Amino acid sequence: MLTLRGNTRIAFLLFFASHIPITLLIDGQAFFRRSLYPQGFQDVVDWYAVTFKVRAVIQDKLMEHPVQPWFSSLVSIEVIFQLPFFFLAIYAILQQPKHSHNRAIRGDGPFKSLCIIYGSSTATTLVPILQCILTNEETDMSEKGILLGFYLPYLIFPVWLVLIAVCNDDIFGGVDGIKKEQ
Repeated sequence: MLTLRGNTRIAFLLFFASHIPITLLIDGQAFFRRSLYPQGFQDVVDWYAVTFKVRAVIQDKLMEHPVQPWFSSLVSIEVIFQLPFFFLAIYAILQQPKHSHNRAIRGDGPFKSLCIIYGSSTATTLVPILQCILTNEETDMSEKGILLGFYLPYLIFPVWLVLIAVCNDDIFGGVDGIKKEQ
């Protein structure tokens, strides 16, 4: 089973790093007052909603206050719990190439547990969103395909992270490395 090394490490680093601005600048508009955001970011959300007809998927007017409670609750989980994890994950992944016994964050301790919690929680939050996309009668198959292309990475990466954490003693592959060094 893959660990967070090599190309997998880079893929997760890019995933978490790209997710920070998306959470703060786009998704955050459903959590914080939309008026706090510059007009350009509001326009991006409006363009997305109109272009992909997601107003009907998520609510009548995507991310305008008041936001539907179910969607707002998912975004609050993203902002309050997932966003801090993104920073921690980036830090852990960036310091990963160092010798495992010198790392501040090890891949066989609490960080591994946080990866399982993050991945399980995030994958679960995607279920109602994907269900809305797939059952939206206002979108055709090509629009559904594009939307799935946007949202599936947010399901695939968390599930992949859970599999890595569950199938390895150390998600960075350090346990085997320590045994070989001794």
